[in-house]
Amino acid sequence: MAYTQTQIKESRDEGRKLTAGLSRGWRPEPIRVPIQLQQGEHCYAHGNAQLWQFLEGDGSYVHKSRMGFGLAGMAMVAGTAVGNSARKSRAAKEAAPRFRPVDQGPFFLTDRRFAIQGQTQWVDLWFSEIRMASCDSVAITLHISGLPPTQLLMWPIDYFFALYHFLTNGEIIEIPPDPS
Repeated sequence: MAYTQTQIKESRDEGRKLTAGLSRGWRPEPIRVPIQLQQGEHCYAHGNAQLWQFLEGDGSYVHKSRMGFGLAGMAMVAGTAVGNSARKSRAAKEAAPRFRPVDQGPFFLTDRRFAIQGQTQWVDLWFSEIRMASCDSVAITLHISGLPPTQLLMWPIDYFFALYHFLTNGEIIEIPPDPS
């Protein structure tokens, strides 16, 4: 997903508003949500999210073969070989590892996890399992113990990344400068 410069600026502005408030001593209040929280767990934000993971794709393709006689038959066989080569090349590109959509739905940001109500299952990304996190104003990329790199796409991303950092360890991060 690509955002425009204006959208990135708006997302960063929302993140800066949050970090400025946190720097002045303001603290977010827990919100009531319809999901089951653990004892002592509180939710501070919700919205919609997409979940992506760094995965390989399906590298299969349909191999076609033809048999022909004479000049027309040889041309058909050659054309089929070229088509097979193109299908094989497309399949190899599709199989290359990259971030791929896995699920989407409502998400809840608590002081312990990102909880995503996916289309077929719940996904809980516990802060205690996150080894590294970054944000490029398009996605929050999480490196989680036992999982491939995982991305969350939500709006405004910079706001949620700053809130995640504050909730996970009390850190107030600096939002990067706007794109020029």
